[in-house]
Amino acid sequence: MEGKEKIISDYCPEELFKLEPVDLTNLLYKEFSFNIAFNEATISIHDLPYIQELIMKMGNSFPYLAYLSSLAKINVRQAKREKLKKEEIEDAIDRKEAISNITESVDKQYTALSRIITVKQQINEELKMTNGR
Repeated sequence: MEGKEKIISDYCPEELFKLEPVDLTNLLYKEFSFNIAFNEATISIHDLPYIQELIMKMGNSFPYLAYLSSLAKINVRQAKREKLKKEEIEDAIDRKEAISNITESVDKQYTALSRIITVKQQINEELKMTNGR
């Protein structure tokens, strides 16, 4: 794996929670930031395979991110119970927030993509009813 940049699946959860918060944030962003490069006006039949892939990736991301979120909450609680240094507790909180924020971002992207598809379907229905006029 030398020379190859590590991706999130190269880490076990325990390793992720040892990363610096900024490194975890960057890793999550690279993995779970999806490019939605069209809107309801520009979407075409040729975009459907890509859209399908995006929807599947986003949908599959939620259980993993929920799992990480649960572990992050546990890590914060453990750090407080073990009375770790203030900086270590803050880092645990930052990791939890990074996971929470990327989960929210994926949810918003999923909603936006779903909305684009719905609007496109409505436009197509209107075009059928008006014979394209």
